[in-house]
Amino acid sequence: MKIPGWLQNTLTPFEASEKPFMEVAITDAINNAVDKQGGIADEDRPVILAEWSAFYFITRSDTESVWGSYFAPMMITTTTEGKEVRFPDIATLNAGTVSHWEERALTVRDPVMRARYADLAWDLKQAITRQRPSYKFAEVAVDAYVEAADRRRFTMENEAVTWLGRALDLSLTLKHEELIERAVRAIFDFYDAVATPQRTGVWVFPFDALYNRKGITTREQQAKIIADLESMLATTSALDEPGHFDPHGAEAAAERLAEHYRRNRDIANVHRVIKRYGEAIARLSRDASPMLAVSWLQPVIERYEQEGLRQEAEELQLLAAGKAKNIESDMKTLSVPYQIKKEEVDAFLDWINADDLDRSLHRITAYFIPKVANARDLLERMRRDTPLLSFIPITRFDGDGRPVGRIGSIDDDPEGRLHQQLEQSISIQGPFLARSIDRLREKYTPTVDHFLTFLRQSPLFSASRDALLREGLDAYWAGDLVKTIHVLVPQVERILRDLLALLGIPPVKTVPRHSGIQDMKSMNDALGDERLRTALNEDLWRYLYVLYIDRRSGLNLRNDLAHGLAGEETFNRLIADRVVHSLLALSFVRKAEREDEANPPAGEK
Repeated sequence: MKIPGWLQNTLTPFEASEKPFMEVAITDAINNAVDKQGGIADEDRPVILAEWSAFYFITRSDTESVWGSYFAPMMITTTTEGKEVRFPDIATLNAGTVSHWEERALTVRDPVMRARYADLAWDLKQAITRQRPSYKFAEVAVDAYVEAADRRRFTMENEAVTWLGRALDLSLTLKHEELIERAVRAIFDFYDAVATPQRTGVWVFPFDALYNRKGITTREQQAKIIADLESMLATTSALDEPGHFDPHGAEAAAERLAEHYRRNRDIANVHRVIKRYGEAIARLSRDASPMLAVSWLQPVIERYEQEGLRQEAEELQLLAAGKAKNIESDMKTLSVPYQIKKEEVDAFLDWINADDLDRSLHRITAYFIPKVANARDLLERMRRDTPLLSFIPITRFDGDGRPVGRIGSIDDDPEGRLHQQLEQSISIQGPFLARSIDRLREKYTPTVDHFLTFLRQSPLFSASRDALLREGLDAYWAGDLVKTIHVLVPQVERILRDLLALLGIPPVKTVPRHSGIQDMKSMNDALGDERLRTALNEDLWRYLYVLYIDRRSGLNLRNDLAHGLAGEETFNRLIADRVVHSLLALSFVRKAEREDEANPPAGEK
């Protein structure tokens, strides 16, 4: 491929530069030059694409890309038709592209550009042309990466970490002892020249790159890695080191040292280094805001427990509990006003309360079971339209400020985010469920017997077991929400055990360590049984799971109630409505929903 003059003029400043630059800056420069050109000759398009894509690929040292390669697309998007689009995409490249990269790898002076061309020719040739690459380009890439690091051609130290890590990997792939030795030496030289306590990513690099790889380092080099980590642990955990105190850096050093000492069965030193960073976190937390303190201390508490450091863990639990008492002062309420017209609400209430009591109960029951498909659609829109919100993890706190659940990003924790979205739907729907029930009572003046008759249409509800259901519904009718919830939640648990029996699944379980004794299965056991989950439709199963037993991302009502963790704020109208509604929902186990039950007329939601 021949490079047109205007494109060569764009590339030359990078090829001749002695100042650091990021590879993507070349792509930006090419984009600007193309814009200035106005029109592009057809014969120039392949070489423009070859140069543009070369510096727009990102690297994936931790996992393989969509092509099973080291290089990956900078962006992957999905069209409205569901087609995946990649930028850059090797499907748009060909053998001519690879030949161009190979030629450039052998002629370009700048080591950053030379490494990129050579590594692309090595890494992507097979995927693009179905031909094996030449090992000489892997060798060129190793030399260029090491040269780029030696000459400090990085804009940030982590770029050199990536280069030297890749140089080592390529050398090991080639089994080229001279190149391996050169890459190892370059890693230590880079560390000695650049590492400071503030640059955690630099000083953990020798351990991460070299410690677990046998035969490529000497005993002296291994000893240096450990000694340097000990030095960094001492510095970053010391309050009397101005500008160097960094508990999170101390954690990075301690965890790697713990791995080393555990391999040598030196448990005393494992405990020493773990406690050293834990004490640093504790010191930082004492003066931190409540929310930060709790979030910092909890992982240390768990780490102490993993190592059997029970007393130390309990001391930090007391510290965290003390900080958590004031956690509300750290929280802010964000609200977005949304106005619903009275006539829209009235139209909805008229629709959901149909022409007779039985049909109205069916509609209310079906409509207010949260729809899993809707929640998934909303999460997908969030991933597309607000990617930052979809990425940020969520920590849930109870009324005492204790962290009781952590939910990851949509990609890392789809189940947790789905259940959190369903829990939000339950809360948002609460006022509308309350108004629907109030309108039902105004329109039909139903009695508890009417509700019981409706429930008995399901085989899960029998007249012989009405007594406690009647007590709970009487309390609900009278507005005694505390009694309603305390009486009816255990009835939901009993009904789920009955459902197990109807499915041919034993409702009892063996008591561990007590031979010959059986116990009744709990709601956690019942809803956790895959066979029951299969028997219920997904909407109903997830509704019950989120409402009653999901501690991490749901309401966890059953477990909080059973363990005395439900505060007075739990016994409110929203929760009581949901408990009664869940009983109505369970009556659907025996019958299919009518097609129109869960869908109000258009414009009346």
